[in-house]
Amino acid sequence: MEKHLWLCFCSMFALASCQQEEMSMSQSETSDLHVKASIAGSQLAVRSVTSEDGASNFSEGDEIGFFMPYGLTQLKWTFASGSWKTDGKAEWKDKVNEYSFCAYYPYAAETASSAQVVMPDLSKQTGTWNGLGEYDFLFARCLASYESNKGTVSFTGSSAFQHAYSLVTVTLVKDKEGEEVTLQKESFSGEGFFSKYYYKFGDEASQDGMVAAGESSSSSPLTFTYEDGVVLDAEGSHSAVILLNPSASEKMLGYSAAYQRDGISYTVQTDRIKGKFKPGYCYKYKLRLTKEGLTVVGKEISQWNVESMEDILVEETPDNQ
Repeated sequence: MEKHLWLCFCSMFALASCQQEEMSMSQSETSDLHVKASIAGSQLAVRSVTSEDGASNFSEGDEIGFFMPYGLTQLKWTFASGSWKTDGKAEWKDKVNEYSFCAYYPYAAETASSAQVVMPDLSKQTGTWNGLGEYDFLFARCLASYESNKGTVSFTGSSAFQHAYSLVTVTLVKDKEGEEVTLQKESFSGEGFFSKYYYKFGDEASQDGMVAAGESSSSSPLTFTYEDGVVLDAEGSHSAVILLNPSASEKMLGYSAAYQRDGISYTVQTDRIKGKFKPGYCYKYKLRLTKEGLTVVGKEISQWNVESMEDILVEETPDNQ
């Protein structure tokens, strides 16, 4: 009898231990939310261009703003040690339903809602590859459930980050090796190209887009002055790199430059660079300075959609005329 009771007690203890272990395992299964992100390739209207070959990659320390459909405020996620991390609380509302998540780069602490995301001030860009990523606004939207990707919201593939702006590069080269040509200043202008915008994430993807921050779409020219001068060569060692607000209709991008050739000052300008400047497209020009004129040629760049441009001839003007 005592042996029988002892066996019963052992069985009950084992069963209780097993149930407790199952309960512990169940409680350990959390609904934490994780983020994965990439940048769309050259075949998509596509982060930040940080090198002359057009390479676009997220790098250590980059920060994105992230919106959950059941959250009122944004969360900041930081790329560190190869993955995205947040100090905020990111959990799934449930493990069954699909939800639409939105994200943008670069993170702006002053952004109050997904309907009015603060975009970079293009009037402050420096015209160089270095630091261009600080102004290269990216956006992404992803439809996901907890079960679809093991709790990860994956901004990859067709949901990868895309460029909101257009990219323009202008490379100046001299025509003859024996001449000394020094660039002193260059300027870009055009209606609304550098005006302030904010980005709106709507209730659905078709409602997403850029919205002008003010009533006026006018903006001051974007000018770069080189106090020490930039010596040009025939290989194209100098390029101005700028981001533009895209245009839904054909617009003119004005360009002008001041330089010296063999000690004589010249200016050159053109208002014949026209077209629809599309988001995610790169328009690359090579300007050859000659005494007969200025030839503008469209070129290509990797990881961006490419728009080939026709040649444009522009006459240079000495300052004393």
